[in-house]
Amino acid sequence: MALLGDVLQASGGLDLWRQMRRFTVHLSIGGVLCARKCRAARLTDLVAEGGTQQQAVEITGFNGGDRRALYRPDWVAIEGRDGQLLQEQYASPVRFRDRMKSTRWDELQLAYYYGYLIWNYVAVPLILGDSDVTTEQIEFNDVHGESWRCLKVKFPPRLVTHSAEQTFYFDREALLRRVDYPAIDDDQTQIAQVFWEHQRFSGILVPTLCRISKIGVNDLLSAEPPLVDIEIFDAAFE
Repeated sequence: MALLGDVLQASGGLDLWRQMRRFTVHLSIGGVLCARKCRAARLTDLVAEGGTQQQAVEITGFNGGDRRALYRPDWVAIEGRDGQLLQEQYASPVRFRDRMKSTRWDELQLAYYYGYLIWNYVAVPLILGDSDVTTEQIEFNDVHGESWRCLKVKFPPRLVTHSAEQTFYFDREALLRRVDYPAIDDDQTQIAQVFWEHQRFSGILVPTLCRISKIGVNDLLSAEPPLVDIEIFDAAFE
């Protein structure tokens, strides 16, 4: 598929991606979602470390101080000083996703959401080249006066992500600009995750700014404050 090939090449290429084993990202997260779902959330000045080939993320500085969140698809935990285990929970990804539909989140739910959010942020679009990820190129779409190319993507059950089916938009340079999917707590609400300010780290292209908002009338982003704002200050792959 021409578009998928362009996207993978622009992002660093599958050969380079498959040589990598770990990533480290320095970032801050804001937006109204944290305040609405978990009032205790403090997600500035974080360091997220994870695996590139398996979904695993450790977030240092989680909710301030020396606390750390640990995410796996079937497990989430909070550690305190010197690795002291404060909370943990095991469940299937389906069960975790059901819990995310609640009005309020505890710290473990917050850690699970941001664990898989950060992993997908870093790994996409390169994981679109995995053999069990299905992509279909669809017609051009005019978005905000720009003509973007689109992929309909179906993810396998092994990957925890926002939705099994998502729509990806890429600009003329094959850079990821937007992803649309249903809200995790309301299938009737559509979400747009918008990316810009792409930079290359260790040869891998990463958008350093991301905003997650509801989609309103005529496919325009809602005028409400963004649900999530992410800024990446630095990243490294090895």
